[in-house]
Amino acid sequence: MNSPGVELSLKEISRSQTPDRTLVKYGLYATGLPKSSTYTLFQVQIDGSIIKNLEGVTLDANGRAICAGRVDTCQGNGPNDPIDLIVFAGKAEPKRFALISDDEAHLKGFVAAVPFPNFTTDKGCRLESIIATPNGELTFIQGSGFQPNEELMIDSESYGERHHDITKAAADGSYFSAIMPYVLGKKSGKTVWEVKGRSCNTKLTFAWGTYHLE
Repeated sequence: MNSPGVELSLKEISRSQTPDRTLVKYGLYATGLPKSSTYTLFQVQIDGSIIKNLEGVTLDANGRAICAGRVDTCQGNGPNDPIDLIVFAGKAEPKRFALISDDEAHLKGFVAAVPFPNFTTDKGCRLESIIATPNGELTFIQGSGFQPNEELMIDSESYGERHHDITKAAADGSYFSAIMPYVLGKKSGKTVWEVKGRSCNTKLTFAWGTYHLE
């Protein structure tokens, strides 16, 4: 979805604890976007809704999003004030942001971070769950590090209900599946998801039907 040559990245700055949640602070950086333009910052919520966070964003010489404090730009605590994105999240919950230019070109970039990832690794392979709806009613399973186009054995279990499947890794060694893990008669639970290749065996456990802040 990015404009050609555009890439956004989030760099974690710090973490702090409140009585009921952990706050994670990120800096937002961009490459491939003109530094002479202004941008609007959006956040894409997990339910798909879009929130306009800030208008008049610009970029400094290093590509970091700032409030320049000039006419037609956002106002920070001083000139060229870096924009800090402070988020809180549940386990395996993604935080997604977008920068879109305010001119007719409408250049855009998107980025996502998972402050509290749920993943496992084995012999260079990685398997991770990402919640796609607030309570994990839909969960994405994504993997990397498998052999290109190799056959993968998929085994899952929830409340003793087992499933077996065979699929293939993509040409870049990645794996992706979108699943609805609910079991009939159960409102919440845990699922074990195992992906086995020729050289590695990744097994991941993730929760569904519940949500709490880390």
